[in-house]
Amino acid sequence: MHTRLKALQSRHASLEARLQREQKRPAPDLFHVRTLKKFKLRIRDEIKRLERGLERRRHSDLLPR
Repeated sequence: MHTRLKALQSRHASLEARLQREQKRPAPDLFHVRTLKKFKLRIRDEIKRLERGLERRRHSDLLPR
């Protein structure tokens, strides 16, 4: 799960860089900007889901059995 999380974080950063470049253009393609933002949000949601799962796993490992 850590590998997937790191890959998603990398992809999110890459999309952020692409979004910044597009927005700095003299005439940014607003459809492209919107699409990049949607992808970023989906990836952010997946990152949060994985982080919650890892956090739950850590807590369950600390509970006595």
